[in-house]
Amino acid sequence: MTTHTAIDFLSPGDAGWDTARTPWHLLADQRPASIARPADVADVIDAVRFARTHGLRVVAQSTGHGAAALGPLHHALLLRTGQMNDVTVDPRARTARVGAGARWCDVLTAVTPHGLTGLHGFSAGVGVAGYVLGGGLGWFARRHGLASEHVRSFEVVTADGERAQVDRDREPDLFWALRGGGGVGVIVTAIELELLAVREAYAGALWWPMTRATEVAHAYREWVGTVPETLTSSLRLMHFPPLPGLPDALRGRALVQLTLADIGEDGEAALAPLRALAPEIDHVGRVPAAALGQIAGDPVDPLPARSHSRLLGSLTAGTIDTLVALADPRVTTLELRHLGGALRRPEHPGAGGGLDAEALVFASGVPATRAHELALRDTFAAIDTLGPAADRDTLLTFAGRGDAAVPAASRERLQRVRAAHDPDRLLGDR
Repeated sequence: MTTHTAIDFLSPGDAGWDTARTPWHLLADQRPASIARPADVADVIDAVRFARTHGLRVVAQSTGHGAAALGPLHHALLLRTGQMNDVTVDPRARTARVGAGARWCDVLTAVTPHGLTGLHGFSAGVGVAGYVLGGGLGWFARRHGLASEHVRSFEVVTADGERAQVDRDREPDLFWALRGGGGVGVIVTAIELELLAVREAYAGALWWPMTRATEVAHAYREWVGTVPETLTSSLRLMHFPPLPGLPDALRGRALVQLTLADIGEDGEAALAPLRALAPEIDHVGRVPAAALGQIAGDPVDPLPARSHSRLLGSLTAGTIDTLVALADPRVTTLELRHLGGALRRPEHPGAGGGLDAEALVFASGVPATRAHELALRDTFAAIDTLGPAADRDTLLTFAGRGDAAVPAASRERLQRVRAAHDPDRLLGDR
């Protein structure tokens, strides 16, 4: 393959190839035709033009958290955007311009000194671009909706290799599509995000032994019907492996974890009914907003894990019983994430639309053995029987791609937008 001189290109066999092709999600064995590592927008333009000349499609990726959802890449140029991680803050306007390769931890480092934060997810190590393009469901969701609703503009490179600005006035259809519909028909190089004036929250985790899972899970179901929209929470049934890097209180144990963040005035009063269940571990209190990306304890280092999710239109007592029964030791995490609130009524909906669901179920684990693989498969199948929300099965940030992860009402319009901007399907997965 012809070597490009203006941008950092790698081909199979080059030094650093295996490192460059390996995503955060280690089960995704990415084998693209070539890899480009752009440092700026000019490099992205060169890469797109290079790909068109050589008959390759272009797949952009920052961290690779969603890499398992991609199809084969053997006819693709993999655009690893990690070097494009600049963050510029306008504290007066409460906005940040974020490069396509930035992670949420990069954003938090830049905005925290100004008393601001972003609508990040449970883990601060996730890439901003993929998270926002897929909707973005985080700690502020019940109060402020999806992160994709809080985008001012996108900077993109088109399928023709041209630079463009996308907002409500310029390319409004594309602006709609990029907010929750994935990277549709362009390569996003930067995003202008609205920020929140939040300095701290009442947040953290409570833990009980798994023997109390039924009691705690049913109490959780009743409790979420009473909490204010300022409070977002998650209940997890966790099986921790006996690894030396884990804290003594968690290593090798089966535990129920309640994690929450309340940006209202009286989180302590809201939590009181569940705290009355006498958790074994109580790590909830006032924390800096910048710490919210760590309170769930999501893994930072790359993992060879499989996962599956399902949106639930309602949360019944029978659902709780089913979930508790599914808490297999070979399934690391079985999570119930409370939704509702502002998620149901977006002010400026994009392709992600409103989220007419009560909860999201998420399961994950490492298929270390055949038995683990089978347990995960059975758990995923059982989750599917719990029933979808009205308009989709899950969210793009959990599924990675597919019509089942965007609202039914958005699908035809998304296809039209892609056809208008990328008729040859040069950009993105197929």
